[in-house]
This record gives sequence, structure tokens and C-alpha cells, in this order.
Amino acid sequence: MYDICIIGSGSAGYVAGIRGAQLGKKVCVVERGEIGGVCLNQGCIPTKAILASVGILQNIKNAKKFGIKVGSPEMDFQEIMKRKDIIVKRLTSGVKFLLKQNGVEIINGEASIKEPGCLLVGDKEIRAKSIIICTGSSPFLPFKIDREYVLTSDEALNLERLPKSILIIGAGAIGVEFATIFVGLGAKVALVEMLPSILPEIKDEKIVSVVRKELKSQGIEIIEGSKVEKVEKIEANRGVSLLSTGKEVEAERVLVACGRSPNLEGFEDLRLKIKDNKIVVDSGMRTSIPGIYAAGDITGAPLLAHKASSEGVIAAENASGLNSIMDYNSIPNCIFSNPEIACVGKFESEVPDARVGEYRFQGVGKALCIEETRGFVKVVADKDCKVKGVQIVGTHASDLIPIGVMGVKNKIKAEELGELIYPHPTLSECLKEAFLDVTRSAIHKHR
Repeated sequence: MYDICIIGSGSAGYVAGIRGAQLGKKVCVVERGEIGGVCLNQGCIPTKAILASVGILQNIKNAKKFGIKVGSPEMDFQEIMKRKDIIVKRLTSGVKFLLKQNGVEIINGEASIKEPGCLLVGDKEIRAKSIIICTGSSPFLPFKIDREYVLTSDEALNLERLPKSILIIGAGAIGVEFATIFVGLGAKVALVEMLPSILPEIKDEKIVSVVRKELKSQGIEIIEGSKVEKVEKIEANRGVSLLSTGKEVEAERVLVACGRSPNLEGFEDLRLKIKDNKIVVDSGMRTSIPGIYAAGDITGAPLLAHKASSEGVIAAENASGLNSIMDYNSIPNCIFSNPEIACVGKFESEVPDARVGEYRFQGVGKALCIEETRGFVKVVADKDCKVKGVQIVGTHASDLIPIGVMGVKNKIKAEELGELIYPHPTLSECLKEAFLDVTRSAIHKHR
């Protein structure tokens, strides 16, 4: 008999397992695939490994700006993918070690819940006082696909060669990130978005316009307000996609990047409360059935690894007898485009009587030194100057957003964060000036 049995070892599952063990519980994790789930194997980590190679390639091409002469760089796609695989393997091995070090038993196989407190893995019955469902998500497919010609993110991360051209359906975070990867490696890229604008999750057109301009400057064809009606494979290395506007786009491969869907299969007989294609949970990650919890993508948007991990911790703590509550108001969202976008909290349009501070990277010495002056920081505060949201578009945005997370979570006044001493010369000074600008106290802003 286990105290806690967790289904899935992704960002929610393995973290829940370790937290439960830290609290003195006997824990097992059941995994049907690779340890680490989507994030480590088909998502966050492999894409960032490839993006790092793209970044190095771009730096070499821009070396002349820094007074350095180099020859023409050559891209080795196989070596890039090999490096990606090595990084993934190292991290998945690290997660296995952490689970075993904390005394969490790993059980390989497909799990189904027979009844509360009882799981089946193959023909083996496993009993546990509490069960945490962390089965993650899979790529959403708006139509049936030929996985040789039409790819999901899974196939795109395991290509043996770089396609000469690719059409990407969906220009949200996933689509834009893959567009950045493929164009950076030398492919011809067309990016199609059904909605009027790329990055529909970013509710600030000024931020989106910065990224749109940069994507176009990199050679990406952006088609907004158009739906892919039909995809036809003409021959081995060529196909045509028909858009709702009547336009045809020819490409060697098509990548479907229309988001992800929670993996709900296997729980149909449980009568769990499911709404809008997700398991309904309360703020403690409890489902409608006592003793069964859920965490991660299975609970719905936002489908983010760090959100999943936080939910995993909450689920494990409550399954261990604590009374923990998940805070959804300060979850950062990062888009690894070029330049990056990072946001937390509310956008200006969502805050009545908002007071806004803004500062551009071009005014920061460090940004000039590294030739990364694109973008800006925006701080959204309420009428009392308490920080309600922070948005960053620019280099290293994902690394800079935590201070915004702290401000939103703790309802800190913008001037308090602006009065902190920030190291010079660093990119973080852009945040300082934006916080101060809420009360028009920015020292270095031209007016």
C-alpha cells in the first residue's frame, strides 16, 4: 500500500513525487513513456537546446559588429540534433536519480484507475491512499495528418534533416518558437494564423508588433486572419496548402502548432467531473472524487511546465494532509521568439484606471554593449501604484521576469521595486526605470 501513487512523470508528476517523499510518504510514480514527460522529452528542453544553436549561429554572423572577423559559418543539422538528444538524456537521467534518491519508486507501464485507491498497471493492481493524475497533454490536431509530410512538434524535434521549406499552422507560442528555430537554421518559413494577429495570447499589440517586425526581418512570411482549409501532398518532397483566402502555399513540410489537448483517456469510467476538455479541480488540486487529485496540463490552461510543477507540489502537500492553495495570479508566461516575450499578471487593457510605466532597452548601457536594443519593459499598476502586471519584450526577457512575478504576487508598489538598487551595467536596469516610470520618477527616460 502506497500513501501516494502518481500517474505520469512530467513536470507535475515527478515534482509531486519528490514533494510527497519529502513529507515522509511512501510514493510511486507510474510512467508509460520516458521519465520527464513532454517538457524534458518533446517540449521545453529540446526546443531550447536547438534555439541555443540558432543563437550561436546568429552571433557568429553578427560578429563583425563586435570587431571580430570570422569565416562563413556552416550549420550541421545532425550535430545540432545530436547535442539536443544528449542534453535531454542528461536531464531525464537526472530526474530518475532525484526520484530514486528521494525513495520514490518508478513503475513502468500504462496506468488506469480501477476505483478510488486502486490502479491497474497491466495486470498488476496497485493500491494507494491517494492518487494524483499528471498525464499531461498531446498536440492538438485540427485534422488527420500524414506524419511523414505533416508534422507535430514531436516529429519536428526528431527530423533527420532540415526541410528546405516549412509551413507552420498556428502562430501562438509554439508556432512562433518553431518559426524562429527553422528560419534560424536556414529554412524558408511561412507562418499562418487563423485569428487576426499572431501571438493571440499576448493582449498588447505594441508588444506583438515588435516580434512581428523581427520575424518578418528574419525572412518569415506571416499570414494572419487565414485558415488552412486543405493540405495536399503532391510528391515526396513537396506539398501545397490551400488557405481560406484562396491563396496556396507550397512547402516541403507542414507543422501543426495549434496548441495541445489534455490526455483524458483512461478515466472515462471514473465519472470524474470534466469540463471544457479538462479535469475540474479546486484550488487544492482536488478532483470531484475524494482521494484523487490532478495536476499539470490535465487541469487545463495555461499549459506551462512551471505551472504544472507548482500544481504538483500543491497536490502532493494536500495528499499528505496539509492545506495548500494554488495561486494562479502570478504565473509567468514566456515565449522564446527572437526577441523573447515574458509576461506576468494583467495587461493594461485588463486594469481599470491603470498607471503604466515603460522603458526601452535602447536606453540601457548593457543592451547597447551586447547589440540587443530591441524591445521594452512595461509595468501595469492600479490607481494605488500596486503592480498588477509586467510585460517584457527583448533579449533575456524570460530571465528578467521573476522580479515582476514577485511584484504581482506580493502586490508591491511600483516605486518600492524601483527604489531597489539594481546592478550596473545590466539589463535589469530596464526594469528599474519602468517601475519608476509608473510615478514618472524614471531618471534616464527622455520625455
